[in-house]
Amino acid sequence: MRFPLLLFLLLQTLVSCSSDTDEKVNIRLTMDERERIDNLVGKTMDSIRPRYDSICKADFADRVAVATDSIVQRMLEEEARLRARIPQNQRR
Repeated sequence: MRFPLLLFLLLQTLVSCSSDTDEKVNIRLTMDERERIDNLVGKTMDSIRPRYDSICKADFADRVAVATDSIVQRMLEEEARLRARIPQNQRR
């Protein structure tokens, strides 16, 4: 999982620092460079992870409530749509 994150960060840096020309940049990292970057990202993620976890725990109940309300609303709309298709003389 670290390699895709590392690749994303590297590509983001390359894109944000590029010039206005459409010049292609081809960068090849050695295994040592990849390891160093992976270690740096790992250390940073280890310090950030507790913050992300606490934010997720704080927002979890609200997100579940919003998702549940959305699901219930869609079900009610679907029921109303289906009931509208039933002819009046068949309802009883």
